[in-house]
Amino acid sequence: MHHHLRRHSQSVALSTSLANALTTPHTRTRSHSTSTCTANSIATQLFASVNSKIKEIEDADSTGFLRYMDDQVHETWDSAKAAVVGAQRLLQFHELPKEWQENEYVLSGYRFCKGTRGCLMSIFKIHNETMNIWSHLLGFVFFAILTCLTFVSFNRHFPEATLHDRIVFMTFCLAALKCLFCSSVYHTFICHSRHTIKSFTATLDYIGIAILITASVLVTEYYGFYCHPVPKIRYMIFTTIVGSAGVIMPFFKLWDTKEYRMLRITVFLSMAFSSVVPVLHLITKNGFFSTMSFFQEAAISVAMYLLGVVVYINRFPEKFYPGRFDFAGMTSHAIWHIFVCLGIYFHYLASMHFFDQRYSYGCSGCMIAQA
Repeated sequence: MHHHLRRHSQSVALSTSLANALTTPHTRTRSHSTSTCTANSIATQLFASVNSKIKEIEDADSTGFLRYMDDQVHETWDSAKAAVVGAQRLLQFHELPKEWQENEYVLSGYRFCKGTRGCLMSIFKIHNETMNIWSHLLGFVFFAILTCLTFVSFNRHFPEATLHDRIVFMTFCLAALKCLFCSSVYHTFICHSRHTIKSFTATLDYIGIAILITASVLVTEYYGFYCHPVPKIRYMIFTTIVGSAGVIMPFFKLWDTKEYRMLRITVFLSMAFSSVVPVLHLITKNGFFSTMSFFQEAAISVAMYLLGVVVYINRFPEKFYPGRFDFAGMTSHAIWHIFVCLGIYFHYLASMHFFDQRYSYGCSGCMIAQA
């Protein structure tokens, strides 16, 4: 009897243990789920608290150093990520780091290279900068050959040319070559993952534009007032000072930003329009038709530049058909490049015309010698 009671007691204990075993997993699952939710909630609150505290510290930092460092970390991460993808294929606009996003109407075909070698090799590939690179690279080669041929035959055509005549003409030719070459370099390295390299080549490009504009105006003033040294020197000094602003400003970091695009255009246009004053001076002295006859090719050159700027400002045609002209970069920038090449060529013809007129008529003939 006593033995049976003990077995019964063991059976009850076993049943109780079995029941507990069957119910325990469910209880543990609920407990685990509850603890997970609690942990996630705590982590979220902690993360928000840390972010809030970091923001407070950044706002309290008057130097902006912490915010700068935070931006640098994000920029480095975005650049590294884009470089990994860019090694495999061309990128979409939205895949570029923010600092490389310049024309939102060009949607695809972007390079993003980790090193210099990748940038150089991309010259021979098709992407949305192909036309930008080759339009000025071929223009550079063409004008370099033209300049060499001109100076080889210079003594034969203009034996009486003075040293100053040669220096002024050479300055224009070198300025044109520098502009074309630096533009090609910039568009080659615009895809470099290191922003400092992109920014440096952009600075070279802007300086090239400023020097070309300045040299073009100087040639016009030099021959327009060839026989009148006082106004000639005054105008040339003024033009050089204005041109210096265009050379100095690209060294400021904000100059090469999307937000200051219109300011850059305005500064360069102002430099070009500084030539209006000496031309008006010549018109008042010699009449409109005589002056325009002397500056005929130069006027065509100015028209080429202005047409290119109009296309560039309005971002035609990609603004009206986003993504349609991404292939090989048949965009407003490439069209502007072509107009720049035409402008340089016609200004070269104008310079040769200035030489010819001065050595044909001197300071006592017709044209505008009596300014």
